[in-house]
Amino acid sequence: MSEKKKALVETATRLFSQFGFHAVGIDRIIAESRVAKMTMYKHFPSKSRLVVEVLNEQGAALMAGIAAAVAAHTDALDKLHAIFLWHDSWFRSEAFTGNMLIHAAAEFHAEENEILAASEAQRRAFVHSLERILGERFDGETATRLARRCALLLDGATLARQLSGRVDSARDAWEIAQALVENERIHVA
Repeated sequence: MSEKKKALVETATRLFSQFGFHAVGIDRIIAESRVAKMTMYKHFPSKSRLVVEVLNEQGAALMAGIAAAVAAHTDALDKLHAIFLWHDSWFRSEAFTGNMLIHAAAEFHAEENEILAASEAQRRAFVHSLERILGERFDGETATRLARRCALLLDGATLARQLSGRVDSARDAWEIAQALVENERIHVA
């Protein structure tokens, strides 16, 4: 990625995280990233394309962070726990501003568009990563069901952190997820 494109993406990410997508205009992104308007439109012909790039970068960073947390473990339950611990660490960081994918879906939900499609694709990739981990221990149908439920718990924990400041919400979500997994293990045994 060129330095100017990187500056645009980093500036847009910071501003979108702080103020939301609709509240931040292209002119502000251009001014704060110190690039020419022509450079902006060379890399991103529309604000929508810039938003999609930001979402893709954020999704890739999220998945890389989670993959690194999981890599140290061999047991499926330990891997799943590592994902919840990763979220706990994120929730406790000063950089936490919520989940940009959720924010984008909320702001751009009115019609089918490339932004909503990017958010949905990132979400599917996350749920699929949970399915792969849970598939190490359960059949496909059970792994899919548990993955969706764990993702739902993490979404709720993220919103609890963002809306009420509950920095321990990922730990609470883990306790529920652990009970769900244990319940499935009992039924399988």
